[in-house]
Amino acid sequence: MAYRTTRTPRAVAGGGMTSRWISVVAPIVLLMGGCGGTGLYAPTPVVTLPATPPASDSRVGTEVIPADQREPLTIGGLDTDGSPLSSADHLGDVVVVNAWASWCAPCREELPLLTQAHESFLDEGVIFLGLNVLDDPIGAAGLIASSPYPSIFDRDGALMATVPGVPPRSIPSTVVIDRQGRLAARIIGPVQPGQLEPLLAELAAEA
Repeated sequence: MAYRTTRTPRAVAGGGMTSRWISVVAPIVLLMGGCGGTGLYAPTPVVTLPATPPASDSRVGTEVIPADQREPLTIGGLDTDGSPLSSADHLGDVVVVNAWASWCAPCREELPLLTQAHESFLDEGVIFLGLNVLDDPIGAAGLIASSPYPSIFDRDGALMATVPGVPPRSIPSTVVIDRQGRLAARIIGPVQPGQLEPLLAELAAEA
C-alpha cells in the first residue's frame, strides 16, 4: 500500500511564512502609531491610569493633579484668524484646551463628545478652547467651522511642547486648567464617552 507524505512548506525569501508574519504584524504596528507622528517610530501616547480602577470608572485615562500640587499654566497665541487668544483671558473659569489637527482621524471622532461637554457646561463657568497643532489654516478651516469654540493656531507645535506631562506629538490630547489658572488634569489620547463630565463637574465646584 502506498502512503502519501504531507510536507510542511519551508519559509523562503520574499514569501511563504515570512509574508504571513508580515501580514499579521503590520496592522499591529500601524495601530500603535496613532496621530502622534509618521512611520514605524512614531511615539505611542502613554495613558496614565488610576491604580486598579473599577470597571465603571468613567475617568480611566484621566490624570488628575491634586489641588496642592498644581502649577500655573497659560496657553496662548493667535487664533486661526490672527487674533490674540489665551487661556489667561478666562481666569476664574475652568478652561479645557484640546490639542487637535485636521489630519488626525481620532480628533474628528472625539469632536462630538467635546461639543456635547461644551454645551452641557456653558452655564457652569467652563470654557473650551482648541489648540490646532502641526496644521495649516486651509486644512483646519473645515473642522474649525464645525467646532462651537475657537482654536489657537500652533503650526510648529511649540505651544503644545510647553504643556507639562503631555508628549509634544500626542494628538489628540486634552488638558484642563482650574479657576486659578493651574493645570488640573491631562487626558492623553482621544476623549472617551463620559470621561470629561465628572471631571468638569468636580473642578467647576471648586472655589
